[in-house]
Amino acid sequence: MSASRDSARSGFRAEWGIAALLFALTLALFWPAQGFDYVNLDDNVFVADNPMVAGGLRWEGVRQAFTTVHEQWWLPLLWISYMVDVALFGAGPHGHHLVNVLLHAANAALLFWALFRMTGSRWRSAFVAALFAWHPLQVEPVAWITARKDVLSGLFFMLGLLAYRRHARQPSAGRLAAVFALMLAGLMAKAVLIAVPFILLLLDYWPLRRAQALWGGAAWAEWKPLLREKIPLFGLAAVFVAVNLCTHASGRGDGSPLGPLDRLGLVAPNVFAYLNKIAVPVRLSIFYPERDAVSWPLSLAAAAALAAATAVGFRERKKRPHMLVGWLWFLLALAPVVRGVRMGLAQSADRWTYLPLIGLGIALAWTGAEWARGRARRWVPAAGALILAACVARTHAQLPWWRNDLAMFRRAVVLAPNHPLMHSHYGKALHAAGRYQEAEPELREALRLHPDYGEYWSALGMTLLKLGRAEEALAAYDRAIEVQPDGARFYNNRGNALVQLGRADEAEAAFAEAVRRMPNGAQAHYNLGNLLAHSGRVPEALPHYEAAVRSRPDLAQLWFNLGVAYAQVDRPAEAVACVERALRIDPALPNGEKTLARLRLLGRIGAGF
Repeated sequence: MSASRDSARSGFRAEWGIAALLFALTLALFWPAQGFDYVNLDDNVFVADNPMVAGGLRWEGVRQAFTTVHEQWWLPLLWISYMVDVALFGAGPHGHHLVNVLLHAANAALLFWALFRMTGSRWRSAFVAALFAWHPLQVEPVAWITARKDVLSGLFFMLGLLAYRRHARQPSAGRLAAVFALMLAGLMAKAVLIAVPFILLLLDYWPLRRAQALWGGAAWAEWKPLLREKIPLFGLAAVFVAVNLCTHASGRGDGSPLGPLDRLGLVAPNVFAYLNKIAVPVRLSIFYPERDAVSWPLSLAAAAALAAATAVGFRERKKRPHMLVGWLWFLLALAPVVRGVRMGLAQSADRWTYLPLIGLGIALAWTGAEWARGRARRWVPAAGALILAACVARTHAQLPWWRNDLAMFRRAVVLAPNHPLMHSHYGKALHAAGRYQEAEPELREALRLHPDYGEYWSALGMTLLKLGRAEEALAAYDRAIEVQPDGARFYNNRGNALVQLGRADEAEAAFAEAVRRMPNGAQAHYNLGNLLAHSGRVPEALPHYEAAVRSRPDLAQLWFNLGVAYAQVDRPAEAVACVERALRIDPALPNGEKTLARLRLLGRIGAGF
């Protein structure tokens, strides 16, 4: 008995070592990402310019996370995780990137542990976890802050697998409640976990072997209790399907005229597109242009091929259950995001393979292990090592494209030269880098490809303004408002052009209209406050400065200007507090220390500012 227990402990030490090694190697591979910048494709609206996140972890932010819909999504745990990043690491991209890397490394270790505990196969489980962790398609969910949804929901998914394995060994209401709670947490990070109940049923077949028959009276007797116990999980999935339909009902939509039948025609070819991307991960990009035309011969051929592959899995189910389970895992985990099913018709996204990839890894690892028992026993391990080495090399090469906007969108323009969005974002990246002369042709190319989109006109106007061509910039903003009159930011930008042209009254009207249309817009309030203050109307400016800091409490300049305004209306204590707050955010704020010292001195002697 003692020898058996010592042997078990020794075995577990080996598995803990493998899990730790997977964590460490994954961390090392993706470590460069912790030094990357924001990517100005959703990182701004999700994190950098999101007032809910900017204040860090606070009760008001948590309340908003649970009670509001942001960017058409109800994802409270996602927003709270960003708040925790800010609380721990401060503002800026570093903390968000670091947490993404840590989450992914933890997921790799947890996946290995869950598969090992369910199957007892040490090296096959390690291969699946390594393939999952190091595949080049995982660069996007790890290196893109916005894609935190995938790695965070993935954490709860992996923990859910471990909890379900405990329940399967000794079923109880409490253990099933733990699975329910983890699924709920994962759904509050990304709704893709609606596939969880189906994946657990696959695990019931193999490797947990809680049921084996697939049809007939015996099958119903075996599966009925397993289906019954998962009713709460299916109910939870249905609730989140309804929640997402509701939050998207009044949103932007996908703008596609395709009906249900045409949407169905998109599904099978898209599955093959993902299979191709997984097998040959080259020309990877942050964006793949939509292709809405349905080729029915191609769709029918693809559907027939998928059906044939599934039929082979069912035929081999007794000898090779892992093939069927792995293949169906891939299809079920991909189903919520496959083109034609998901809301929006984006062709594909690398991050959407985060959980589906595990299923293909299972099928590959266990099938390869079977081949290794025969004549192929010498080259199968070498082939596995070569696959993982190729993944590491490709991932290492892919990561630098995500380091900043310039690198990302320069590559995206090469891969999608006829898509206006990529030219627009590359132009904006050049603008942000101060390369205005280079930005202008990119922005004009975006307009050539899509001349009736206000955002592109506005971006061009911003660059023209920096080039000192204020009249042209004003014309661009007017065109933006003409084609997209609901764009509140365009009125703010128009005000900036009018200020540069010396037309203060018109600028004030433009900023006021921006504030009316966007009451929580910090920039419009700030600009209107500055205009009023510079014209000597400081009491009128104060409410706008206060509104600006309420919307963006993370910006030092807003607090600084509010402090100066308080001093000008003889409120010295509040002035000092605001400038101190600004310096806590940015200790190197220009004139910050000098202004603070002067305010403290004037406060002691009772003089005006």
